[in-house]
This record gives sequence, structure tokens and C-alpha cells, in this order.
Amino acid sequence: MKKIQLSLYLFVLAAAIFTVSSCKKIAEGVNIDPNNPTDAPYPLVLNGAQVSSILVYEGNLARTAGMFAQSFTGVDRQYVSVYNYNTSAGDYNDVWDNLYSIVIAQALIVKQKAQEVNDRTTIGISEVMLAQAFGTAADLWGDVPFSEAGDPDRFPTPKFDPQLDVYAGVQKLLDSAIINLSANVGAGPGSKDIFYNGSKSKWIAAANTLKARFYLHTKEYNKAILAAQSGISSAANNMMAPHGSSYGIDFNVYYSFLTYDRPGYMNSEDAMVPKYLDPDSDIYKGNAKTDETARFEYFFQPELNTGGLDPNVLVDFDWGNDPDENGVFGATTSFPLVTYEENQLILAESYIKGEHDLPSALAALNAHRDYMNTGDRISPAYQADGLLYDPYVLTDFDAGGIANPGTLTPEEALLTEILKEKYVTMFGQIEQFNDVRRTKNFLNIPPVRGTVLPQRLLYAQDEINTNPNTPVLTAADLFTPTPANTTPY
Repeated sequence: MKKIQLSLYLFVLAAAIFTVSSCKKIAEGVNIDPNNPTDAPYPLVLNGAQVSSILVYEGNLARTAGMFAQSFTGVDRQYVSVYNYNTSAGDYNDVWDNLYSIVIAQALIVKQKAQEVNDRTTIGISEVMLAQAFGTAADLWGDVPFSEAGDPDRFPTPKFDPQLDVYAGVQKLLDSAIINLSANVGAGPGSKDIFYNGSKSKWIAAANTLKARFYLHTKEYNKAILAAQSGISSAANNMMAPHGSSYGIDFNVYYSFLTYDRPGYMNSEDAMVPKYLDPDSDIYKGNAKTDETARFEYFFQPELNTGGLDPNVLVDFDWGNDPDENGVFGATTSFPLVTYEENQLILAESYIKGEHDLPSALAALNAHRDYMNTGDRISPAYQADGLLYDPYVLTDFDAGGIANPGTLTPEEALLTEILKEKYVTMFGQIEQFNDVRRTKNFLNIPPVRGTVLPQRLLYAQDEINTNPNTPVLTAADLFTPTPANTTPY
């Protein structure tokens, strides 16, 4: 792993100049000479780390994961190659560097600085951010630097810890975060925390949902249930990436890419998510209790940036549409990072896989559907075209029921409904790709070519060049499951 000091200094400066929530200069007279960088208070460093985490979880990593999971279609330039699984180690340099040299490195600086003044609130927040970042790295690459990461003076070429050890370390980080946040010691970052404004209770809930996420990845379903029961209990407490109307500053990252930076590179013309949501599709997931028309239109619109079906990037100030027609990837649309919806669907799946408890699984699914029925996550103009998520009953999943084509057991039918719902709910998020792989492609998402979906990302070429501890992979290893995904589903 490359030394990170220069990146850290530059990012501290960026954090000292901008905040994503207001996008205004916050410090007059700050020394911005790159040859003589200055330090910054740790709440500003935290702010910068959060901004950068948005670029990671909502940027190229998410787009690549979405193409591999069949949310998006690569239709021009290098995105055609990646979409068709023709990818190399050099394609992952930026995403690896952003995750390790900026997000993780900055969160470690925040933790160290907060420890010096015993600000346990900020320590806890930094630990949640570290757990989320390290867990994401383990999800996508398998074995990754963890125990020696972020300390280039002592470990200029950090070892790659086994994936399952990283997951165990992530759980310890989250446990420590919950303890620190519960201590109610320290001022915290306040408004410099762009996700929760320093709210300890919201961070604790998000930490528990992340615990449930990563327990799901290791197939520890009963532990996932316990964690999710203390997770995000209301969509009002979702961790959302805030966005605004200034290009290059606070646009929704998908919007910036699809409309300004690389228009025409990617759409959803041949993807699976629209097929599940389109009432005219042969595999439409709707039924007498479910009308997906509104969600389909909110997610997708034809010929916005390409000649096919595009992710819905409508935003009033750029496209001239009514604000009530703004799309899922409009410039100002917030992006989900950790949510109530994910929490409920983790519960639903885990009750089936861990306990074969269909009534509890159904209750969790219906809680999610009840929230979806409010229309809160779909712009108002689309709702009148068809939005319905009535509660299911167990008999709906019996052979011949509205949610069972007649060939599945009730448990299989309910699990299928839960996984389909989570697949479309996580549209645009990395977690969708994680779900497809860990379930052994339970939903039978078709590969673009061959018979197997991609199973991991390749290690970055920069890491290969500078760290002799980097595991050796070939292009064929794109289809080799990570250790956590080798076990049966």
C-alpha cells in the first residue's frame, strides 16, 4: 500500500476549505499552500472523510458492482468492456486508493485526534466509518489489509488479512463504537457530521444495522437478527448522503457521472432491475397486492442520456421538469448508505435462513412494505401511476398463492420474494452485488456472458506494484468466490 501522508495532507486541506452540507468556505485565512500544509480540527477531518466516503460508496465502485449485478448496462467506451467482464487490475487503482488512502486513513486520523481529548462520541463515529470501509473492502476483494492498514511508517507494505478475520475485526470495531457512543462523553463533531449531525442514538442504530449486514455476509443469521433488532428502526434515521445543485461540489454522484461527466457510457437497457419493476415485463414482480409502476418510473426513464432505458436523472433545475418528477439519481436526490429498508430485509431473510421462522420473516417484510406504501422514497408525480404494497399473509406463499407460481414450498416462495425485494431496493448500492454473490445467485440473475456472474474485484495494479504482500490473481479470478462466499447458501 502506498504511503498516505501526502494524500492525507491534501485532504485535510480540502476538509478545512469545504463542507459537503453547505458547500461554502468555512475558514477564512486558511493556509492553502500545498508546499506548507496546515493541520485542521478533527471535526473538519471527519467531515472530509465523510465526503470522500460518499465518492466511494456512490461512485465507480457502486457503478461497477451494479453492472456486475445487472442493474446497469455498459454501452460506451471502457464501460462496455467492464460490463462484459473484460477488466484488469488497473481498473481498480482509483477506487482502492480512495477507500484506503483517504476514507480509512482519514477516519484513523479522526480517531487518534479524538482519543487525545477523550471525545468518545467522535471516536465511536470514526469506528463506525472504519468498520463500514473495511467491511466493504472485505466484501469486494476478500483478503485485504486490516490489522496493518493506515500506518505506513510501521507497515509500508501491510499484510493482507484473511477475509473472515477482517469481518471479525469489523464486528469488534462496531462493538467498540457502540460502547463509545453510549458513554455520552465528548462534544462530538456536531454539524460537521453530515450524516447525523452528531446524534449518538442514530449512529448507534446505524452501527447495529452494519453489524447485521456483515453477520449476514458471514451467514451468522441469528447474530444478524439480534443486531438488526437494535438497528435503524425508522426511515427518518437512515444514513443518507446529502446532495445539492452545484456541479463538482455536491451533485448526486450518479447524476454527475451519467449527465455531466460521462453521458452515454451506461444505462439500464438490458438490466434485470427494470425487468422486475416493469408491469409489461415477463418477469414483473408485481401482483394483486403489489404495483411497481411508480417505482419503475422513479428509477427509469427512456432516452434521457442514451437511446435506451436510462436511470432516472431528472432534476428540475437542469431538465425543466416539475420538482415532483425528480428521479432516483437527480442531482439533489440523497443517496442511501445504511437504511431502515435494508435493516428490515436483513431481518426478513435471517428469520428464514436462521430459524425457518416464516411468521417473523413475513412481519419484517410487511414492515418494509408498509414503509414503501407511504411513497416516501418515490417522488410524488409518479405515485399516482401505480404504487401499492399491501401486506402479505402466509397463504399468499402457498402453492397457487399470488406470490408462488406453484412449484415452490412456502418457505422458498417467501425467501424469493424477500430477495427480489431487496435486489430492487438496493438499486445502485454496492450491497446488491454482495447479496447476489453470497446467495449463490439464488434469483438466477443471468450473466452477460458465460455461466457465472463476477464474484469479486481484482486487486489494484498500484497495490500490486508497491506491496509484495498483495495476493496474486489472474483475470480468471474475477469469477473465483471470496472465502465467505464459498460456503453453501
